[in-house]
Amino acid sequence: MPPFRFKKFSLSHDRSALKIGTDALLLASLTDVKRAEIILDIGCGCGVVAFCLAQQSVLKGDTPQIYGVDSDHESIIEADENADNYPLLPRAAFHFIGERIQDFANGPAALGFDLIVSNPPFFQGDLKPQRESSLRSKHADGQLPFEELLQSVLKMLKQDGRFALILPPAESERFDQLAQGRLFCHKRVRVRPVAGKPVHRVVSEYARQEGPCKESGLTILETPNAYTNEYAALMEPYLL
Repeated sequence: MPPFRFKKFSLSHDRSALKIGTDALLLASLTDVKRAEIILDIGCGCGVVAFCLAQQSVLKGDTPQIYGVDSDHESIIEADENADNYPLLPRAAFHFIGERIQDFANGPAALGFDLIVSNPPFFQGDLKPQRESSLRSKHADGQLPFEELLQSVLKMLKQDGRFALILPPAESERFDQLAQGRLFCHKRVRVRPVAGKPVHRVVSEYARQEGPCKESGLTILETPNAYTNEYAALMEPYLL
């Protein structure tokens, strides 16, 4: 599989558990890196979200430290190789760790993070893929239950930090219910794949402090063959 070419960098993703796709790009492009000096990507795969957030930071004049954690060994190898070739930040800015986030959150390397992001596994009991790495990347059964994800985030997030994740609507609502009283949603974007179709993804941003939740919507395709202007503008910094 050839590298995936972005405007300012290219990434290999043929060995990673989860390939570069729309969910990762939505999460990266809808997450603001403001005041984020230390960033963590949970379930980083080949590093696509981390590298897109790094580009955002560089364009704002910042030089963050960026961590990625994934339990899939091949994904971490590929993320490290992508970091070796990333042109926008020094190699020393990236730290990819092959570990379960539940274990990482209890270890000495779990610093206080300004921004944590995740495109987590979410299928529960559905027809599972045969490939073991795909099972880990897409299915939460026995891998990363939402309660364990939440507990890990609470251990690592700074008091004024933010946590952003992308989920399907039903799973997003379930995470909201789990987070009640512990994390508070400050931003929620409901994404439709095509105009007139139901919402299929929700990008939410949480903080420890209570506050109003800004609700908005995004449609990817105006017709099956034409992107909306809003989506095209969102992807413009990244995609050729």
